[in-house]
Amino acid sequence: MSKRAEIFYKGQTFIFNIYSLMPQEQRWKRILHEINYWHVMGFWVLLFDLLLVLHVVSNLNNMFEIVRAIFVLATSAGHTTKLISVKMNNVALQQLFDRLDDEDFRPEGPEERAIFAAACETTRKTRDYYAALSFAALAMILIPQFVLDWSHLPLGTYNPFDDNPGSAGYWLLYCYQCLALSTSCLTNIGFDSLCCSLFIFVNCQLEILALRVQKIGQGKENGNTKMSIDVQLKQCIRFHMAIVDLAETIERRLCTPISMQIFCSVLVLTANFYAIALLSDEKMALFKFVTYQACMLMQIFMLCYFAGEVTHCSAELPHRLYNTNWVDWSRSDRRNALLFMQRLHYELRIRTINPSRAFDLALFSSILGIWKLPDGATGQQRRWHQLRFCSIFAILSGMLLLFAMELAGSIAHLREILKVFYMFATEISCMTKLMHMKLKSRKLAGLVTMMKSSSFSTKSEQEEQLMEAGRVSVVNLRNLYGISSLVTATLILLVPFFAGNSELPLTMYELCSIEGRMCYWVLFLTHAVSLMSTCCLNIAFESVAYSVLTYLRVQVQMFALRLQQLGPAETPQDNQRIARELRECSAHYNRIVQLKDLVEVFIKVPGSVQLMCSILVLVSNLFDMSTISIANGEAIYMTKTCIYQLVMLWQIFIICYASNEVTIHSSRLCHSIYKSQWTSWNKENRQMIVLMMQRLDSPLSLRTINPTFTFSLEAFGSIVNCSYSYFALLKRVNS
Repeated sequence: MSKRAEIFYKGQTFIFNIYSLMPQEQRWKRILHEINYWHVMGFWVLLFDLLLVLHVVSNLNNMFEIVRAIFVLATSAGHTTKLISVKMNNVALQQLFDRLDDEDFRPEGPEERAIFAAACETTRKTRDYYAALSFAALAMILIPQFVLDWSHLPLGTYNPFDDNPGSAGYWLLYCYQCLALSTSCLTNIGFDSLCCSLFIFVNCQLEILALRVQKIGQGKENGNTKMSIDVQLKQCIRFHMAIVDLAETIERRLCTPISMQIFCSVLVLTANFYAIALLSDEKMALFKFVTYQACMLMQIFMLCYFAGEVTHCSAELPHRLYNTNWVDWSRSDRRNALLFMQRLHYELRIRTINPSRAFDLALFSSILGIWKLPDGATGQQRRWHQLRFCSIFAILSGMLLLFAMELAGSIAHLREILKVFYMFATEISCMTKLMHMKLKSRKLAGLVTMMKSSSFSTKSEQEEQLMEAGRVSVVNLRNLYGISSLVTATLILLVPFFAGNSELPLTMYELCSIEGRMCYWVLFLTHAVSLMSTCCLNIAFESVAYSVLTYLRVQVQMFALRLQQLGPAETPQDNQRIARELRECSAHYNRIVQLKDLVEVFIKVPGSVQLMCSILVLVSNLFDMSTISIANGEAIYMTKTCIYQLVMLWQIFIICYASNEVTIHSSRLCHSIYKSQWTSWNKENRQMIVLMMQRLDSPLSLRTINPTFTFSLEAFGSIVNCSYSYFALLKRVNS
């Protein structure tokens, strides 16, 4: 039997065999592998962990050395957990790998083979790209240290030997650190890529199942249709049960080490960012830690992303079953299909150690503690949820207080005031978003529940295409806006390095003199954590606002399509059908209006405050740009200000544009119903559409705090014009 699924695990098992993690059949191999395993675990892993812990304990009064050790210790802790987990479950993992080649999971036909081939290519690229990035990060840590300054060890660990760089003990520890870190890197490559490969395999099987479900009843002769549909349904049900069982097996084997990896990644990212701040006197050190930071973000992102794709694909299965020609099936087949659909409504989720949380992109964005927890949440979950919210609230409150104190101390200097407003207005809008979402969390949870209801599900292929186009638009906007925002925040933090560390990234009240190195780096870290928290909050709110507005726009487009497709009425039965469809359309439009009201609750207050604060930010940026001289070597400041200005414009454009699209498409509903076959309807139906057209004549609009002012492109243009007018007036008065 050929092993087509080998690509999903073969390369990773080769790495595991280097560390003697996989089971062996022959006795002499088992003995050798057991010796090699304890050699790796004892000398290269546990001893390395011990040296890092001793370094932390011996330098408790030195924050810099603690961060250098934590930076690697958290990575090593995750690496140790992975090795132990794979060793303890090696037999079960081998059985899992063998199961991937079962007949149940083999593709049939050219379309299924194409899906399987695409999954194989995805897993290969993911493994290779992640390995290349990991080796690049490893090389940036080890090689520059040896080439440029070999008098210092590459990692912060306890040194039991002589500190003299030329001693034999020094070089022994130097080589040990390099090899131990390489061992950790290779383990991460093998384990993380294996997890992604298994998630990709499950997602591939779900896509094959969706294809089979959609083809039920197709291409069969009339005499055998009933039997064929019954057999196909039973085969799909068994296939789905096999996929669910496979996903549960993968979850049992991998949830513990992945959960540990997510926890350690938080520590690594925090320590790594602090290390960037402390070790950025040299450009090479900056590039080294930026590369490692990117690798760590990629590590947790791909784990969450591919696990989230499993959930997303499983959520599409009920719609694929509904797309079949089930109305022509027999009663028994429809009953089986109904039971199958009820089961398909339970999505597959790869869960963490905490059963209420799953590995998906929501795990990447739920750290703020704003959204309402499910009713079944435990007391511990609620306490952690409240702690996260209080942490973010404390950060924003502290920033606002320091900005206000700096503003009060610089009241006589216009330029200093505008430098404070540069971020002060942004923090005000962030605090508004945080508090609004916290106070309205129950209503916002109701918005999500309403969006997931069957009333807003698609009913045709055209509607599915509209929904898919909206989903692609949301994903592209989220990624592009998130990347641009993070790049802007990073640039703001890096600018002080080009000024010789003589100033801080943000203009806030300084609690101590930045002439002292320790004080400077503590304040810098405070600015960095505060700025990144603000950035993440803005990314989350703007992307979610665009998502719900796009969803509302898609629902309006789908409603317009249904109105256009109202057919002619040649018989009294047709008029009864039209009357029933018109009543359904009228009720559905009422649901769309209710959805619009909930979306308006979400964006009304924070969006309005954002528009007002944006004027202050734009005016401050324009004035700052007018005073910067590129000839005096301030090009980097000009670049930072210009990029921040563009991101700020984009921030308000996102909401205005998405809201404007809702208004435009809702204004076309009257034309859509006019394009139906209404001329052949009876008098009662024509009277009904007249009433509907009167209702649809008022387009949907999302209003600000001022009821006469709506979120629209006209509002965006007014803000830009108003900002420039205030800037021109301020410039003239200052002159």
